[in-house]
Amino acid sequence: MSDEVKVAEKAEKKTRRQYRNDGWTEEQVTARKAELTRTEIPEGWVKLAEVALKCRENQIPISKFVRAFGGDRGMGSVADPVFQFVYVGRTRYVPAAALTRGIQLLKDPAFLKTTRVRKPKAEKADAETGPVASAKSEPQGRRVAVRPAK
Repeated sequence: MSDEVKVAEKAEKKTRRQYRNDGWTEEQVTARKAELTRTEIPEGWVKLAEVALKCRENQIPISKFVRAFGGDRGMGSVADPVFQFVYVGRTRYVPAAALTRGIQLLKDPAFLKTTRVRKPKAEKADAETGPVASAKSEPQGRRVAVRPAK
């Protein structure tokens, strides 16, 4: 194989995991990231890692915190304005209130709780009962083996 073919095959394969909905186009993702990016750290904001450490100290699952600020790359909706984050370079920052009010919200078991509705069970039509439903039913009584005559 030539080097050009190898490079083309490598470019076709996307080994990097995609952290967004397939409905998003690359242009939408780039626009969203540009919307969240700042050049300087806003005054009074803290690193996302500090809030994550506080979550661990309070036995709050990190996944709940990630859902609160809109997913790993912030492509979803924010659960509360206190979780709105911005990028400065490759680092994410949230308001300092996330260390106090945000932790209180995350501690609440009802916060971000989704109610799941179970599907109704399908009704069985003419269902047989018993331990083995597929077994043939025989009339009750004494069973006698029939032997052929000699």
